[in-house]
This record gives sequence, C-alpha cells and structure tokens, in this order.
Amino acid sequence: MGKSQPLTAADRQIAFVLGAIVAGLYFRAVPLDLLPGDAGEFQFAAWNFGLAHATGYPLYMIVGGLWQHLWAVIGVSPAASLNLLSAIYGGAAAALLFLLLARALPGDPVPRRLAAALAATYLAANPTFRSQALQAEVYTLQALLLVAVFWAAWRLPEGETPRAEATRFAGLAFIYGLALTHHATALLLAPALLLYLFLWQRDWWRNGRAWALGIPAGLAPLLLYLYVPLRSGPDASPWYHQRLGDGVLTLYTNTWPAFVDFVTGRSISVGFHGAATALDGVSTMLLLWLRHFEWTGLLLIGIGLFVLVRMRNWPVLAMTGVYFVLLQIFNLFYAIGDIFVYYIPLYLVACIWIGYGGAGIAMGFRFDTPPATESAAGPSSEGRRQWGVALLALLFFFPAQLWLSYAPIFDQLKIDSERTRAGWEQLLAAGAPQDAILVSNDRNEIVPLFYFQHVEGRGQGHIGLFPLIAPGARFADIGATLQTALADGAGQPVYLIKPMPGLEARFALAPRTEPLVEVLGDAASTPPARALGLEYGPLRLLGYDWAPTAEGIEVALHWQVQEKPAANYTTTVQLFDASGDKLAQDDRPPGGDFYPTSLWKPGETLVDRRLLTLSEGTPVRMLVGMYSGPDATLLAPPLEIDIEPAGVE
Repeated sequence: MGKSQPLTAADRQIAFVLGAIVAGLYFRAVPLDLLPGDAGEFQFAAWNFGLAHATGYPLYMIVGGLWQHLWAVIGVSPAASLNLLSAIYGGAAAALLFLLLARALPGDPVPRRLAAALAATYLAANPTFRSQALQAEVYTLQALLLVAVFWAAWRLPEGETPRAEATRFAGLAFIYGLALTHHATALLLAPALLLYLFLWQRDWWRNGRAWALGIPAGLAPLLLYLYVPLRSGPDASPWYHQRLGDGVLTLYTNTWPAFVDFVTGRSISVGFHGAATALDGVSTMLLLWLRHFEWTGLLLIGIGLFVLVRMRNWPVLAMTGVYFVLLQIFNLFYAIGDIFVYYIPLYLVACIWIGYGGAGIAMGFRFDTPPATESAAGPSSEGRRQWGVALLALLFFFPAQLWLSYAPIFDQLKIDSERTRAGWEQLLAAGAPQDAILVSNDRNEIVPLFYFQHVEGRGQGHIGLFPLIAPGARFADIGATLQTALADGAGQPVYLIKPMPGLEARFALAPRTEPLVEVLGDAASTPPARALGLEYGPLRLLGYDWAPTAEGIEVALHWQVQEKPAANYTTTVQLFDASGDKLAQDDRPPGGDFYPTSLWKPGETLVDRRLLTLSEGTPVRMLVGMYSGPDATLLAPPLEIDIEPAGVE
C-alpha cells in the first residue's frame, strides 16, 4: 500500500473542528425526550444497566448508562443524553475518517485534507447515518469502531521492528474485538482483514509475538458479553420478566443455548431470503445507493476505485472491496425489516473511496510524480493540479445539497418524540387499573411504557404486550397476543392502547376513556340466532343474526375457521327480493386491517357484522361470499341463503 503521510497538528485541529461542527449540526435536530422503538428501549435499558434486544450491545449499554447517569447529575434526562451521545459518536466518526484519509491519501497537504474532508462530509450528510446520529441507536458507534479498525490495520506497515508490528497487531485485534462485540456484522470484515494482512506481508503470521499479544487482545472485548447473563435477571431487567396472571412472562433464561441464541441474534432473526427474493431486492438496493449519494457521489465512488487500481494499492482495495461485497450480499439475503441501517458500513466504505476519488481529481490523476519534484514536472502538471484542487473544492456543494434536501425529514423525529410523550401521558391519565395488561399491535408503541416505569417511576403495575414479544404461537400476531393475555392473565383486565378497527370480529370490545379500549372476551360468546352450519372452503358459516334498524338491516355472520385462509379476503353480502332484484350490498374485508382473514386460526369463531341500507323492497334471499385480489378470485362458490319471512319486520 502507499506510504502514509505523517499527521500534523493542523490535521488534528481540522479533525477536531470538523467533528465538532458535525456533532453540533446533529445536536440542533436531536429530540430531547423519549422515543418509540429501539431508541426508546435503549433509553431505559441503558439507564438501568439492563438488557436490550439481541444481541445485547453490552459496550453501548455500559458506556451509555454511565453517560446518562453523568448528565443526570445536572438535570439532563436519560432520554435526551443518550440521543445526544449518538450525535457525538457521529461527529467522532467523521473526524476519525478525516484523520484516516489525511494519512492515507496521496498528494500535498491541501488536496489531501480537502479530499479527506469531502469523504467525511459525505458521511455526515448520509441520510441513514444522519438519522441514527439523532437518536439513541448503536450505528454511529458501529461506524466509529469500523473506522478505528481501518485506522489500526493501515498503521500496521509502520511497525519498523517485529516488536512494534506485534504491538500494532494487538491493537488491531483489540479494536476489531470491540467492533465484533458491538455488532455481529463485523464478522464479515474478518476475511477482508486476513486478505489485507497477506497482501501487506505474506509472512505476517510467522510473528509469534504478534499472536501472543493479539489473541488475548482480540478475545478480551468478547468478555463484555458476560454483561448479558449478569444483567438479564428480574432485578436488572424487569421488562424481561413481566408478571402475567399467576406466572411470569420470561423473555430470557440464563442457559447456555439461550445465551448463544441471544448474542448471535438467532433469538430475533427472521432468517434469510431465497435467491429469487434477494434478486428482487437489487432494484431497492440500487435506489438506496442513488438516494444516498446521487449520481455525483456514485461517480466519485467509481473514480476512487479507479484511483486505488492506478496506485496499485491492492491491500486497501482488497480490504474495503471484499468487505463491501460480502456485506452487500448479506444485506440482500438477510430478512429483517430495518435492513436499511445495515447499509451504514457500506456507505462508510463508499466514503473512503470518495476520499481516494477526490485525491485523484486534485492530483490530476498523476501519481507517478513525487511532491518534491512537482516544480520540475512542468507548468502543465502544476496547472492541472491547481484546477483539480479547485474542482475538488466545488464538489463540497453536492454533500451540502444532500444535507439540505433531507433536512425537513429529520424534523419529524422531534415531532415523533413529542407525540410519544403526549400519547403516553394521555394513556396513563386514562385511568387503566394498576394491574392492567396494555396491548398494541406495534412493539414501538409499547416500549415507552417501560421508560415511564423504569426511569420515571410511573405506570407501575401495568404489563405491556405486543405481537412477537416472545417466539411461538402465543404471540404470533395481535389476535394470538390478546387471546394469551385473556387466557393467562388470570383475570387481569386487558386493554388496547388505541382503537384497532376490525378486532371486534374476534373479540368483544368496549371503549373506555380515550384512547383505551377494553377487551372483554370473545366476540362470539353466544351462538347465532339463525343456525346454518354451511361449509364454505376452509370456513364454516355457523349462522347469522338479523336485526332491522332505522338505517337498514344489520347482519352478523358467524364464521368458524377450520383451516387457515391463505390470503386476505373481502366478504360480500348481497340481499335480493323475490323477483331477483338486488336490494343492497356491502363489500368489506372481515377483520379490517388489524385482523384480516390471513390471521384467522383453526378453531376460532368470528363475527362479521354488516349494515345494509335498504331503499325499498323485502329481501328474501341473501348471497354471502369472499374474494381476494384485483381479479376478485373467489374463496369458494357463494352461499345462497333463503331468509325466513319472520326475519323481516
């Protein structure tokens, strides 16, 4: 690889100012209160030095908890201080990236610094990186650790003696161990690091002192994972051990298999896509890259790769390129909802390539002329470089434009924080019984309850449940979650924290003080007034209730599920008179958005209520059916039901 440039006091001063500016800009948009979702979970879990979701992130939790308690002394809330810490990590990552490239890039100090600053500016303006720098999240620390790994690896050739090489190797092993402990995707960096080492020096592995120092240095950070079993009990992490009726809903047990599943992420992993689905994701991948760098940034990335090839800097090209390819393939196949944040290390690598591209532009793509002989290279070469530096300075317009174009989006975080606080203040004021089980279909909406309980000491006694809070059928979806709460709650009152239209098909619901809705039991607590027992595909129509109203006829269909429907269907109910003329029709998905037919389970009975407006005429026949898709594919042939005359009053 190319010879590194010594860092000067000016380089360090520029890095400090750059990092401070980036962190300061982030500070302006950081919400200073609690947040929903993962950020909200970290806010209360770190404060209690407790357990967050897999893989546990012990380094983040320990440092974050200490940071929260430090600032709490002067009255800064734990939520605000942990959000601000992410901004500091983001500024530090940008500053360290500048120093990394200021040392590694070719050329004179001015173009090197400009190119390094351009790369750091692109990282700071990256929309996904920026979003994570504004909330209590783990990804800006991940970026900082990855830059530190690159820094330690690229300093290895500077070891002038075997002893110095061994010391630097141990430093690299330690920092890599921290990165691996913090986020498991750092494992994909290992092949790239090994290739880099062999390209740097084929016999590097013969240095026994390096192994003697490197192995314990690399393994030491992994001891941080002892945090998981030590802080997973009910005293440290009560949200992992909520009371449910006469028992306890335990989300983590201190066993070796549970520990392995937790720290590897298997306990929450949703698996991997097949090849066809991964290929379908390529278009989304390309769109992400275009939106995060635009065409100018993508061109600079390509120029950076060209520069590395021209410089024959194979170690750096191999390390960044192999890691990039492995992680990009992983992201295409990994089936997780927030895969977009897994692109942050890829964007970091791309910013490194942008730095090399900027240096190439500033040098006029002349890498064979040493700086000491520039004057002898002729006026044309000098002029080319001056024009290159000027063009490089103009390129800062593009990350600045990227920053400004996404600014309105990040104002939403503060709005989300305000809504989260206001929403839960309303919920707590609504007066649910102290032992109430509060349920949502969205984990993100329940998480703030635990902040109120374990940071502010409010809402004590409430249980918070949501689908997938634990693996298995008991919490597979909102219907299963409510059924589990009713069955295992031993009489504890169960409340929805918001209206969920459609759930009344499965459960008897009663509105309470807004926004609470009490779940009283099954909707089909009594048999239908008019029994039928008709088979309809995977369902059975047990019968229906018929109730004339001032608006028309209310029909309640009682469906019993025999096999799980394969799709979301729409029910059609049509009324006809004796001559066959249609009098009324109602087409709506049974269960609405919150409990569609694809969630119905064998053994359940659901009540599908319809109000059909009659203009004139007497209905004598009812047609009932279900269909799905734009082509209205029928679940089964429609049922034709004769209406008894006594049923119409």
